[in-house]
Amino acid sequence: MPTRFQTADVTSTTAKARDGPQEVVYKSWDLLIYEIWVLGIVSTWAWGCGTDAYLLPQFRANVGKKHHLDIGSGTGYYLRRGGIPAATQLTLVDLERPALEIGLHRSGRAGDARGIVADILQPLPVEDDTKFDSVSMYYLLHCISASVDAKCGIFAHIKHNMTPDGVIHGANVLGKGVRRDNLFAKHIRHMVLRDGIFHNEDDNAYEFEHALRQNFEEVETAVVGSVFMFRAARPKY
Repeated sequence: MPTRFQTADVTSTTAKARDGPQEVVYKSWDLLIYEIWVLGIVSTWAWGCGTDAYLLPQFRANVGKKHHLDIGSGTGYYLRRGGIPAATQLTLVDLERPALEIGLHRSGRAGDARGIVADILQPLPVEDDTKFDSVSMYYLLHCISASVDAKCGIFAHIKHNMTPDGVIHGANVLGKGVRRDNLFAKHIRHMVLRDGIFHNEDDNAYEFEHALRQNFEEVETAVVGSVFMFRAARPKY
């Protein structure tokens, strides 16, 4: 079955997105380097939160068995290694189609997964009866160019796309209220902020946790190094 794509009208806060999706072709070697550098070295030694030690186990423990939604899949790392059951229907969301295609292809589920091009700051353009029993968003929020309030607003609308016992889980690098950066982290943080990769100067655990508790009955959070990890279940409709 060919991959199913759905495109929504989106308004981006970045010039790149306003100009339309960029047709970027990544080689497998580039993606391997990205995973080793960002998810391996930087996550562990700059942010103090090892992917294999913390992030991947959380992902594996919370993947739904019926319909899983992954937001901002990147290289598809978690989709490949996250133990998603073969019977689970998979939906990916990204602002740009080229990035979405990478996630779908590298997830190993390009033949039966669905891709949605949409702005996650807005309600998802899906049918009212489309409900996910699990939603994941890893290393996404710190890349969104928006206020903390706008980022927290994601939880308020995504819950309407979840089953009554659905679980949302993820992690993001914080900008406030974390341990003092070591020299390596200070250098990396300066670079990603300067280059417009991170937009997280005001991101903090308190506001994210507060938003989760406003929208979900069960909330578990932890700050590991400079990373906010979260799991929330049973949406408050």
